[in-house]
Amino acid sequence: MKKTDIDAWYEQIAKKAKRDREIVESVLTQNSIRPIIKPAVPQRLRIVSLTFTGKKSGVETGPISFEWPDLKPGLHAIISSHNFRGKTTILQMLKFGLVGSSGPQDDIDAWFQTLTLRFMIDDDLFETRLEDFASRTGSLVQFKNGSERSLYSFDGAEAFKASMEGFFLDKLGLRATRIVIDKGGKEVTQEHGWPWLSSIMTIDPAPEDVFGGVPGLKGGMPSYLTRMFFGLPWVETFTDIKAAAKKLKLDDAQVDQATSRNRSAAQDRLAELEREREDLAKKLSGPSDFDALVASERAEMVRLALLAPEIGALTKKVSELKENVAQSGDALTEARRNRHAFDEAEQAGTIFRLLQPEYCPSCDEVFTDEYRQEKQNDHDCVVCGRHEKGQEDLTGVREQLLEREQEAKDQVKKLSAALTRITNSVAEKSQERTAVEAELLRLHNEMRGAQSTASSWRDAIKIDAQIDEVRRLVAVAPGKDEETAAILKAAEKVTNDLFSSEQEELLAEVAELTVKFARSFGMNTLEKVEFVGVQMRVHKSGSVVAFGASTPGERTRLKIAANLAMIQVTETRGVGRHPGLLFIDSPGANEAKDENVAQIIEGLADLPNVLPGVQVFFTAIESERILAHVPCDNVIKSRADGYLW
Repeated sequence: MKKTDIDAWYEQIAKKAKRDREIVESVLTQNSIRPIIKPAVPQRLRIVSLTFTGKKSGVETGPISFEWPDLKPGLHAIISSHNFRGKTTILQMLKFGLVGSSGPQDDIDAWFQTLTLRFMIDDDLFETRLEDFASRTGSLVQFKNGSERSLYSFDGAEAFKASMEGFFLDKLGLRATRIVIDKGGKEVTQEHGWPWLSSIMTIDPAPEDVFGGVPGLKGGMPSYLTRMFFGLPWVETFTDIKAAAKKLKLDDAQVDQATSRNRSAAQDRLAELEREREDLAKKLSGPSDFDALVASERAEMVRLALLAPEIGALTKKVSELKENVAQSGDALTEARRNRHAFDEAEQAGTIFRLLQPEYCPSCDEVFTDEYRQEKQNDHDCVVCGRHEKGQEDLTGVREQLLEREQEAKDQVKKLSAALTRITNSVAEKSQERTAVEAELLRLHNEMRGAQSTASSWRDAIKIDAQIDEVRRLVAVAPGKDEETAAILKAAEKVTNDLFSSEQEELLAEVAELTVKFARSFGMNTLEKVEFVGVQMRVHKSGSVVAFGASTPGERTRLKIAANLAMIQVTETRGVGRHPGLLFIDSPGANEAKDENVAQIIEGLADLPNVLPGVQVFFTAIESERILAHVPCDNVIKSRADGYLW
């Protein structure tokens, strides 16, 4: 397969994963993986000048005005007679103007007011300007055809950092990468851009990694950085595949952990539900009689509904009968009164006629027997003389009065009997209604109990369903995305094959050159170095040790040697992305003798002949043996007060 054949790349992955190509492309796209095979052409980054100003405060006071102009390729020394005189700060300022982060240490950061760093990438000239150092306000400009053009303007630390990152990633053909790590059981995605990539230019005392690196940052990052600066094809794609595979692995691990926690919780819940179900079973001895109670309630409600109009009609009848009885009583009273009046009138007339008045009650005239006889014969009144009517025939009148009186009595008796009967009926119906209401109350009470039982049955059914569901949760194993895992695994293998052989060739050449450079730095007992992946194994004095197991001084020499070897090999091949700029901080920090440091500097002094475009800055304590190998114009030394700025 050709290294630039993207179709063949997809086909090889599909074949190896035993999946359709459409599925392969879909999975890779979903994981933000795409073929990146852009060529890497070596470019050289060189610092032209450094200027910064400010004002010291505290124990040391006075203005700050530092300028280091006309810097060329080759070896540059930052020298002081004692430590803590500002060497590392100058190195930090050089890097700060390029990276946009990790400036001078915090306790002196407030001293600085401006910073200007002019640099070149191949033949293009640029300048970083911090017009207000404290607020990180400034711009990045390009000089071209006798004029300058602002590329970025920034106001704030984050904007400054982002501007420098965007510029250098674009100019050097670099790419930020993301890695996924497991941090305290949580999946964390970290993005590493220009500040991390720029570490390829820095060699600190007692380094941990052969190429670049940030202390403590592992997870395959040194391998990616090495491949990136070797300029190998497909490296960025390969890194994306590794990141996606790592994320999938962490996702699966988190699913496993979550499933384990869920299974434990489900088991606890299952036990709880089974206890609840057992308690309900004790309450439920048979089916619910709620329906029968509802039917009885309906029947009683019908009875109550029928009784209401009956009682209403009877009550109305009672009212009517009471009125009729009262009227009949009045009629009886009237009949009795009439009969009594008749009897009294008869008795009064008889008595009056039996009377024989002796004289006139008005004039006291005495009536004689003859006079009385005369009046009697003429049927005139002895007293007033008026003619008396003939006595009426009252035969049968009293009998009629007695008959009417009896009729009135019979009517009163009849109505009273009816009233009593209807009143009793009302009482009976009222008692029946009271009984129905009592029965309804009893049924309602029983229905509440029956509803509780029915509710218990419903709860039991619900709990049974929950128990079944929880049992399934306990039994089901976590599902993993086997298809994605298979495709990523195949993609990793296919992509790695596209550059692994070239990587091995490059590393073999780098290993060979590393030995030459390291021996020039005084490692005379070094036999050879070899790379397993990007991890260095060191053969010296008849033994083999890992890079990390070497002494700090040896690691410094080996790292300088390996980086120079990388630059030379990639430049010879016409590939690679190393900018050809190195910052070496205190290479003698872990050396017991100045002679050993001098050996390193002596080896670096030959760089213009080997790598004419490379620029190296290092810091050291002043030594004649060191200064003997660095051109005077390339040295910054302490001033009369012992400080460099």
